[in-house]
Amino acid sequence: MVNDTEREEPKVPSSGKRTLWFTALLSIALGGILTILLMVLAARLDFSWESSVDHVQQVSERTRGILANTQGSIRITCFFDRGHLLFRPISRLLRGFQQASRAVAGADLEIDYVDPRWDLTRAGKLAALKIPENSLVFEQKHRTVTVTLDEMLSSRSHLRTDDSEKEYDRNELGVFRGETICASAIARLGLPFEKSVIYWLDGHGEVKYDNYDERYGFSDIARELTRDGFEIRPLQLPGLKAIPTDCHILIIAGPRKPLAREEFELLQIYLLRGGRMLCLLSPATPPDFAKFFANWGIRVSPLVAVGPRTLTGGDIVISNFGDHVISRNLENAAVIFGTPRCLEAATLDDNSPDKPTVSILASSSADGWGESQPDIRPYTFDPANDKPGPVAVAIAVERGEKMSHDIVFKPTRLCVIGETDFVMNGALATRANANRDFFLNAVTWLAGIDTSTAPSQGGDATLVTGMTRKQWILLKLIAAAGIPAAILFLFFLGAIKRNF
Repeated sequence: MVNDTEREEPKVPSSGKRTLWFTALLSIALGGILTILLMVLAARLDFSWESSVDHVQQVSERTRGILANTQGSIRITCFFDRGHLLFRPISRLLRGFQQASRAVAGADLEIDYVDPRWDLTRAGKLAALKIPENSLVFEQKHRTVTVTLDEMLSSRSHLRTDDSEKEYDRNELGVFRGETICASAIARLGLPFEKSVIYWLDGHGEVKYDNYDERYGFSDIARELTRDGFEIRPLQLPGLKAIPTDCHILIIAGPRKPLAREEFELLQIYLLRGGRMLCLLSPATPPDFAKFFANWGIRVSPLVAVGPRTLTGGDIVISNFGDHVISRNLENAAVIFGTPRCLEAATLDDNSPDKPTVSILASSSADGWGESQPDIRPYTFDPANDKPGPVAVAIAVERGEKMSHDIVFKPTRLCVIGETDFVMNGALATRANANRDFFLNAVTWLAGIDTSTAPSQGGDATLVTGMTRKQWILLKLIAAAGIPAAILFLFFLGAIKRNF
C-alpha cells in the first residue's frame, strides 16, 4: 500500500501553467489599470483627505512674537468660496494662527467663514464695504485690515480669465506667503496710529523708494513697508519750518550730498520732540552726518567693516547681534552687508535722567576689522591704520522713557545702520539672509512696536500642507509609488493564490 503522504502531486500540463501565468498577469494588469483610473478620478474630482494641525512648531519667531504681543480679541473673517483651490490651505493657516496664539497666550482669534455663494446676506454686507471676494478681514475694535489673495501670493502668480471669471491656474500659483502677510496684518492692528506715515528724505542724493530696478532699486522693501500698514511719502527739507506733524518715522537712506545747517536744525528739533529716525549710511555719506549723530551717542567712523566671513570677497557676513528688540531674534541668522561704515558708541557728558541709551545692534566677529583702504583687494589688516574687531555696524539710541509712574512721554528713537544697499532689490532677491527682517525690525521698533522678528523657518509651507517639508516629500513618494505598488502586490498575491 502507498501512503497518502507518498502520493505524488498531479502534474499540471505546461499549457495549463501558461494559462495560469497569463491569468495572473492579466489580473495584475487590470489592478494597475484600476489604480490609475482611481488616481485620475481623484485628481479630476479634486478629492483630498485633510487632518488637523495639532502643533504649529514651524511658525516663525516673527509670527509668534507678533501674536504674543497682541492682546485683546481679533475677529478674522474668511470671505472665501469653499470650492476655491486655496480655501483649504488658507483655512488651515487660520487654524494654525489660532493655536499658535493660544500657545503664546496672545490675542484671542475668532474665525468666521463667509461663502459668497451660500451666505448671501453676510456676503452682501461685505461687498457693500467694498471687500473683494477671496480675501481675509482682520478686525479689532474699530480698526480693520483687509488682505486679498493676490497679496498672499508672490508676484509670480498669474491670473487666467475664463468666462469673465478670474481663476488661479493650479500650475501657476507661485509662492504662498500667507503666514508672513497675515502676521503683518495683525501687527498693523497693534500700531499706535491708525495710519503710520513714513517720510523718505529726498534732495541729497538719497536712494529712491520707488526705484523698481531689479538689482539696485528699493521698491521691494517699500512694498513690505506698505504691507505692514505704513504710508510712504517723499520729503524735501528746503522751505520747511518743521518736520510734518504726521511724520511717525523719518528715513534718510544713503545721502550723498551735505545738508544745510538749517536742515540739520530741523532734524535736531524733530528728534528732541520725540521723533523717530532711521538713517542708512554709505561710504559716500558726507562727514556732516558724523557730527550730527555724535550729539546722540553715535560716532561714525570713516572705516569700512570687513572680515574673513564673506560670500563674494567684497561683502561681510554679520551674525553677531546685540540684546535689543531689533536684533534679539536674529541669533541664528545672518545679515549680508556690502561695505558698511564702522560705528561706535560715544560717551556723552550728560547726567540728566533722560540721558540717551546707546545699544549696539550688530557687529563683526572678533576676526573682522575696520578697513581704512576698502578699495584695495584682498583686504589685509594694518595695525597702524585699521581698527581691530569686533566693530559695530548698526546702533540704536533711545532717549526719554518714563519720568515717573504718572508721567510718560514719547521717547526719541534713533537707529543708524552703516549700510544702505543691504535692502536693495538685488540683496532681497534671496531669502537666505536676514536683511529684510533686520530692516523691518528697526522700522517697527521706531514705530513703537517692541517686538522683533526672525526669518521664517517654513511656517507657510507647514501651515498650508499641515506637515513639515520632509513629511510632505515622504507623502508624495508614498502617493506616487508606494500606494500603486501595494495595490499591484495585493493583486499579484490574489492571482497566485487563486491559480496555484
